[in-house]
Amino acid sequence: MNAATEASPAMKPAPVKATWICLIIAWVLFLLPIPGVGIFVGWPLNLVAFILAIVVMTRGLTGKGLIPLIASLVVSPIIYFIGLAVLAGAAVSGGAYKDYKARAEAASAARTEQAEPAAPPADAIKVTARELFKAYDANEVAADSKFKGKSIEITGVVEAITSNITDEPVVQLAGGEMFQMVHANGLDTATAAGLSKGQEITLACTGAGEVIGMPSLSDCSLR
Repeated sequence: MNAATEASPAMKPAPVKATWICLIIAWVLFLLPIPGVGIFVGWPLNLVAFILAIVVMTRGLTGKGLIPLIASLVVSPIIYFIGLAVLAGAAVSGGAYKDYKARAEAASAARTEQAEPAAPPADAIKVTARELFKAYDANEVAADSKFKGKSIEITGVVEAITSNITDEPVVQLAGGEMFQMVHANGLDTATAAGLSKGQEITLACTGAGEVIGMPSLSDCSLR
């Protein structure tokens, strides 16, 4: 058999898939909002992808190696800086939320430690939860002029006791039919915990207008 007709040794397979896998994992690590992951794990993987791309090119697949090589040099830094922005945004928002929550908890604790609340002013508007809901349902502007910012002594039946986004109690008074309620805010946790659904109570509050179609009250205390 002639040497010309002898089969040439099989060329080793080019690691095209491995190159892209390393590159994509590096990009994902760049975007994770975890300090140190991008620089200590993502960039070494990006370097591995760069080297593998060169290997692919040396094995005759220039086009398939050139694209990930350019991506590791151009696209990777862009994604890395995007990841830094995401990490910074997460840190700022997390710090702001913790500060907001701490302030809310401090305010709630201060209300809980207060002495027995003073009696409502003599000129406090006495109204039932049903009457307040009807007033806002009929004319929000007129109701605001009468109740918003005013001292109110309101009587109603407890429909539910819930918490808002800062874990402060919200007592919902039945305002008539189903889903018609008045939201009373400002009660301390101990007082709210002692209430039960169906109980008729009287609260001293300040009118706070209408929120998402429901009359709202602030700075409430149990009479």
